[in-house]
Amino acid sequence: MIVVFGSTGTVGRQVVTGLVAAGRRVRAVTRDPARASFDAAVEVVRADITEPGSVLAAIEGADAVYMATAPEALAHERTVADAVRRTGTGRVVKLSSVAALPPVLDSYGAAHAAGERAFAESGAGWTVLRSAGFMSNVLQWGWSIHSAGAVYQPYGMVPRALIAPEDVAAAAIVCLTTRGHDGKTYQLTGPEALTGPEQTERVAAAIGRPLRFVDADPEQARQGMIGAGMPEDLTDGLLASMADRDPRRGGTPLPTVRELTGRPPTRFDTWLAEHVGELAPAETPAG
Repeated sequence: MIVVFGSTGTVGRQVVTGLVAAGRRVRAVTRDPARASFDAAVEVVRADITEPGSVLAAIEGADAVYMATAPEALAHERTVADAVRRTGTGRVVKLSSVAALPPVLDSYGAAHAAGERAFAESGAGWTVLRSAGFMSNVLQWGWSIHSAGAVYQPYGMVPRALIAPEDVAAAAIVCLTTRGHDGKTYQLTGPEALTGPEQTERVAAAIGRPLRFVDADPEQARQGMIGAGMPEDLTDGLLASMADRDPRRGGTPLPTVRELTGRPPTRFDTWLAEHVGELAPAETPAG
């Protein structure tokens, strides 16, 4: 049995469906089972990750755990790591971020690094997947594309080797189901490093309309993120991570996806062609 936390998330949902396709028994953990909408073969269980008792019950009897949570929820990761230790679960795959690559420079990377340590100390065979930014993040541009014909992003001139969430899920499934990955940390990227203007150009071609890129003022972006409900410390850490020009942190394409899965990582244009219908206008942020 493989237990998946973050089962309705961008990567977690694909981990669930991929494991089922591979013939594995899966228990999908969620606070709202009504949102799960999984195949009947998936055991969907309700657990509140803030409640250690419900987490412990969700993991009971598991052979392996996939863990993904937001970096502001470090306490959640420690709760799951403690449950892994108490149940004697044999394997954990933890989704992390390239921001956790030492030396850690900001609170965003520090939170991910602390989550990594929690699982390394759990007694399980652990694997960490440090992912570059997701290609799916461009879907957040929908409101400005449709309202202003523009993309606004701070630090847009820093190249990023964005990765398709599908590729992250495929790597996680390999690590959950095959031997040889215990104690390993893998850094995952897409096949090409693109700046914000280059990404915008590709999006414009995909939707068939011209777009302009605006290198947004970081302080304005900060206020918008905080106004949308993001904690100040996390906001500052995330912006610091975005400003980091060190190519080791997601700016250099790596062969890890191919090495783990046996197939090349998805190109940005290919991902866009498959998901362009999702690039619909979102609700315009207040203010």
